[in-house]
Amino acid sequence: MTIGEFEWIDRLAAILRRAGAAGEGSVARGRPAIGDDAAVLEGPGGEAWAWTVDTLVEGVHFRFDWLEAADVGHRALAASLSDLAATGATPAGALVAAAGPAETFAERIEGIYAGMAELAARAGCPILGGDLSRAEGSLHLTVTALGRVEGGAPLGRSGARPGDALWVTGELGAPAAAVALLQAAGRAGLDPRTEVGAHPALTRLARPEPRTAEVAWLRNRAEIRAAIDVSDGVSGDAGHLARRSGVRVVLDPALVPLHPATVRAAAEFDGDALEWALHGGEEFELLLAAPDGALDPLAGPFAAEHGIPLTRIGTIEAGDGVHLREDGGTRPLPARSWDHFA
Repeated sequence: MTIGEFEWIDRLAAILRRAGAAGEGSVARGRPAIGDDAAVLEGPGGEAWAWTVDTLVEGVHFRFDWLEAADVGHRALAASLSDLAATGATPAGALVAAAGPAETFAERIEGIYAGMAELAARAGCPILGGDLSRAEGSLHLTVTALGRVEGGAPLGRSGARPGDALWVTGELGAPAAAVALLQAAGRAGLDPRTEVGAHPALTRLARPEPRTAEVAWLRNRAEIRAAIDVSDGVSGDAGHLARRSGVRVVLDPALVPLHPATVRAAAEFDGDALEWALHGGEEFELLLAAPDGALDPLAGPFAAEHGIPLTRIGTIEAGDGVHLREDGGTRPLPARSWDHFA
């Protein structure tokens, strides 16, 4: 029997809970990260810190025939910063561990760190240290990031309530479209990066932007009850939010914002833009649950301030699971997002 990623998470969480090792610390009280985007540490003075870790593995999360070394570094840091954004935290610093063959270090590691450094400087998240190790096989990059939560309690996945609206930052589908184009180029015997390099979908895959500033702007102006970053795909991540909050998410496909590169790639590749937007991962946008009407007046100012849309794509109802609105009713939307072990 194949065990999926999230079942493994549940099994390992049970081991930690049985040993009393899932949430309490001697210096700071910890809110368990298991099931959320980041752990939360509450200091003795009442301050709250979000703490997250992500590992990117060559051949699983990235390929050097698809991305430049600097893109890989950018994405490695962006993944952790996106987790901080989903808690409403402002980045404070990061640690980076890299393990791989000596030849990969010689060819790639400086470029990787250059891409990471550019994002770190722009995001105000200094790289404070880390670890380097030789390892056989593929390159592994692990980024641990810490952020300070200001202006209210940390966000998580468990605060959505029936009657809330579900919103998403940015436009969707381009990373999945880029993967489809890169795979097609490879099957045709072409160099994927050369063939697809000028396509705007690849830019969204190569250089995702964590929405730390955007969520801080929104939290200063309205109540956000729950949040999750879209790393595995809307269908899967909306399901995580629904499960943690004990609610049903109903998505309206007509409202899902499609990135222009998604629409272009669908026409060129005979692909399904909505499928890419609903099930493709690596977006690093945010799904946000907020009281009905709370974010509507902010959508225009948000777009003017940040250069990306803020779109209401669904509602939160009593029940469970994720559903798609169609033909005057709804139907269940199975998650077809990324699972490492499925």
